[in-house]
Amino acid sequence: MTSRQEPEAGQQQGRPLAPLPDHRNVFDPSWQRAWARFGHVTTPLRERGLSCDVQYGLDDWIVYAWLPGHDSVVLVGRQNGWLATHQAPAESPTSMSVLYDTTVSPGPDDFADVEPLLSAVDALLARLAHAQSPPAARGVHVAEVPAPPAAGRGTRSR
Repeated sequence: MTSRQEPEAGQQQGRPLAPLPDHRNVFDPSWQRAWARFGHVTTPLRERGLSCDVQYGLDDWIVYAWLPGHDSVVLVGRQNGWLATHQAPAESPTSMSVLYDTTVSPGPDDFADVEPLLSAVDALLARLAHAQSPPAARGVHVAEVPAPPAAGRGTRSR
């Protein structure tokens, strides 16, 4: 684990990284080993501006990535594969959709090759950005229309 003052991988390429988690476990050697183990996942997610954390679940390591707003992506690494879910509690406290899953029939390199996983996260980010931005009216010019003159008293015709 690098200290907070040293540049991390990714920053050397000019991409600012999302901040490290801010909790007491960042100084725990076992957390630091887990963070280093999942650096191939957390660093690209942090390059995309997502804050991340790692945690051991019941049987699997879990990588959390927080999206803008209250949404999150939960990545579970199990049996050499990944299960990635998108959770949107603002829509519904139980809202969860599967983004990517290689845990059903993992290949030998599914755990190490995270490009397809990151592509699924990129697709989610693009969908969320598109849903949040107003549609652009291309080729349409809206001219200002002057307000009609105020009607004077007693000018109504019968």
